[in-house]
Amino acid sequence: MLPTPNNVRSRYSKQYKEKGMANLERAVHDSALKFKKLPTRAKILFASSLVISVLFYGLIIRSFFKNDLMDENFLETDKCPACYGVSACGQFFYDRVKFKGWSKLRFLDRVNVKNVHFAHHQDLNSVVIKKLGHDSELQEVDDKICSDGNRPAGCDVPRVIYITNTAETMKKGPIQPEILKGDASMFTCGSYRLLDRMWHYYKERTKKNDIFFRDKVQLWYISMVNTEPLMLQTFPASEGWPFPEYYGACGRYMMVEDTGRPLEDFYDAPFQKRADLALQIMKIADKMTNNEEEFALYWTDLTYENLSVDASGKVKVVDLENIIVVDLMAIAATKPKGWDDFLESPFDECGGKNCLGFSTKKLCSHVNSDHNYYAACRNILSQYANEDGRPGGLLHDMPEHARDYWDLENLLNECARPQKEQGRMKVKGKLMTAFENLRSDPNLEVNVLDEALKDQH
Repeated sequence: MLPTPNNVRSRYSKQYKEKGMANLERAVHDSALKFKKLPTRAKILFASSLVISVLFYGLIIRSFFKNDLMDENFLETDKCPACYGVSACGQFFYDRVKFKGWSKLRFLDRVNVKNVHFAHHQDLNSVVIKKLGHDSELQEVDDKICSDGNRPAGCDVPRVIYITNTAETMKKGPIQPEILKGDASMFTCGSYRLLDRMWHYYKERTKKNDIFFRDKVQLWYISMVNTEPLMLQTFPASEGWPFPEYYGACGRYMMVEDTGRPLEDFYDAPFQKRADLALQIMKIADKMTNNEEEFALYWTDLTYENLSVDASGKVKVVDLENIIVVDLMAIAATKPKGWDDFLESPFDECGGKNCLGFSTKKLCSHVNSDHNYYAACRNILSQYANEDGRPGGLLHDMPEHARDYWDLENLLNECARPQKEQGRMKVKGKLMTAFENLRSDPNLEVNVLDEALKDQH
């Protein structure tokens, strides 16, 4: 009697299973013999590669399942008040914000020394998460707190910060501007009016209408690390300041608006586009120098990385760490020697590279200065601007029409390296008029077409 189809399938299936297992055992046995015959160095290399592979792929898999922004250890909320605040913690802990792209991979933090990450917010879409310094820089500040509290390095910072010598002085009355002073930062030329403005806008206060001891020591900590979150709050984007919007902080991370692509991405953009960006940069320099609030905000470090361009083409300043804020009303009230003399920033060759020379003492004691126009022309716009890989400034390869009709090259040179007294102030208006016209000049489109036809021949 012939077997039924089911019997045939069952018999063959059993045979195949047995044969398969035998082949697998033989393969494993052969591999083990080959591994045993390998030299010791090769065995170590193989084992190390296997461990690294497991760890590497394990970290990648982990990144898709764990949201680090819900982890208090990652955010270092236990370090508060030696932190930036807690106003954004609710958004993080309720899984409303998640890292995206490369920012998900924690092992890349070793190369992401600036600790800048990109994330997706349920309501705000793309945001930037910043730690505001290298890990080593934050450790140095922690060590200073321990030293100020007469404790060894590695002390319990959130406890010791309350009993430091500096904190003791803050217990006795209002915080003094001198306590927050840095080499080149928001409070370098600090004044009580600036402090009052900062407290008015400060979102990380324990209670809206009061200033507690905790708020003071937290402010002191931020001033030692990076005053950027204070700048973003004190001069908010909502009031027309050319900075990203501040969304809050949680532990040692802050969340801000994602303002798009870095300016360096537009180095080879069409000249009309670069003229538009140049006009915006000059307007930013103007806003930071002259405004209704009578605070001058001076660039002491300006590179392509410090500026970004959003989807609508708007330029914003994204690195505010080294901006010096000068209270012009305080200077006019105290009238230091030469306070109303015009302050011109001297040009510096800097060995053919970008740099910005400045005198903190002079910036802090004058009500009129051309420093921001110097920064914009010297380090970004003119032929003297020379970042690595981007020679000749943002307005390189200038069309003849711009050079001849608008005299743009000479105007930029006078702005960067003036030959006349107050030369920058005399040409800044002409520069902005030229940019205004060049960003929509049909002659430039004709020139581009002519160049393309020449290339074809």
